[in-house]
Amino acid sequence: MLVGLPGGCPLPPSSSLPLARQLDGLGETEIVAAIDNLLAIYCTPAAAVQNKSSVLLEVSCERKASTTRLVPPPVTDSGYNSGYTSDDDCDDAAEEEDGVALADTHTDTIALLRADEFERAFATKWLERFISRAADEEDMQLACFSSDETRQIIVERAADLLTVLLSPPEEQQQQQDDKEGESEDDSLCREFEFSLSDDGAQSVCIQLNDRIAGCNSSDHTDVGLQTWGASIVFCQMFCEDPSRFNMASSSPQRIVELGSGTGLVSLVLGKLLQRPSAVVATDYHAAVIENLRRNIAVNFPETSGLSSCPVQACHLDWAEKQPGPNWPLGDSKANVLFATDVVYALEHAMLLYDCASRLLAPDGVFWLLQTVRENGRFASIADTVEAVFPTCEGEECPGKTGTRVLKILSTERTEKRKGIGRGDESFYNLFRIGWA
Repeated sequence: MLVGLPGGCPLPPSSSLPLARQLDGLGETEIVAAIDNLLAIYCTPAAAVQNKSSVLLEVSCERKASTTRLVPPPVTDSGYNSGYTSDDDCDDAAEEEDGVALADTHTDTIALLRADEFERAFATKWLERFISRAADEEDMQLACFSSDETRQIIVERAADLLTVLLSPPEEQQQQQDDKEGESEDDSLCREFEFSLSDDGAQSVCIQLNDRIAGCNSSDHTDVGLQTWGASIVFCQMFCEDPSRFNMASSSPQRIVELGSGTGLVSLVLGKLLQRPSAVVATDYHAAVIENLRRNIAVNFPETSGLSSCPVQACHLDWAEKQPGPNWPLGDSKANVLFATDVVYALEHAMLLYDCASRLLAPDGVFWLLQTVRENGRFASIADTVEAVFPTCEGEECPGKTGTRVLKILSTERTEKRKGIGRGDESFYNLFRIGWA
């Protein structure tokens, strides 16, 4: 079975991926080569495939200071011309001409494979089967990995591939065009406009410095450098009907957003709410906070750097018992908490509960829009919010006496909207959480 990038040109998934029954007999390098082949087809610009280096050569690991290096297998010639092999008397012009022809062949091959629905379906099913096997720590049959950390890295990369394959073709092509057209720092200036009325006569506009996920960053967890689908959907919902969030009051509000990322939700709230409401946009990562402050300055240039700015950026660690000394609200509690798509691990929901219980006022409300991903590595955490935040049963629940805890007061399912979010996003759950 041929896998990998022979001659720098990818092979069709149906002829290169090992059968499911052969997974137990594969080595780590063979699995890496198989995934590399899929990366070359569906994720890599055509010109980059000529570089025979493995796409999985280096993956940054948060849990270790070192970098795990996965060495690719030797390249095997499968019949594709791997380049012009010249004799000593061959001139440079002939080599250059052959190289151009080879590049054209690579580009044509990738384009054909990407457009082949059968090959896409074959690769999708293979990845789903591989992830379900390799992600199960108790499955001892698939024990070819050199370490558990390496296994997790490979599974995560396979899950990212699956996300791409599950995306609609037009979304995948747009993402590919964005990547190929980016500047060296991979930054994007994105503009969002949300209508405030049915006829579109009124709207709120936001400008954001966004970034392609994982590019030019030594920390693969700083996902807040990009704007995720849930925050866009939440802003649409809020602008369509602010009253549903009990935000129509003209009285000042103390608002905190947890896991703000690029700050889209906080910026929209800051534009719409009556002054002197205070919106505190929080995140954990220093790079995210720095980018968040830039976005605030762009959208509120007249108050940039002033205490009168309606939106302030602040570091917040959910695991800390108290916010830092520069916490904008001081000893006051938040009337409203917002969070969109912030649960990515089994422990996140519990940390979120502890943090919200420290920040939310006794009569406050916590709005949480959680993305449900039914496929890929995040499928197992879809129910963690409801497992940690108990559901309030009965209309009398908020008025019960005794010890009050944070509970889910209501849940509303929101379908994915066309052109928004990644391919692995199935739908969204909007939780209204409060003390009960």
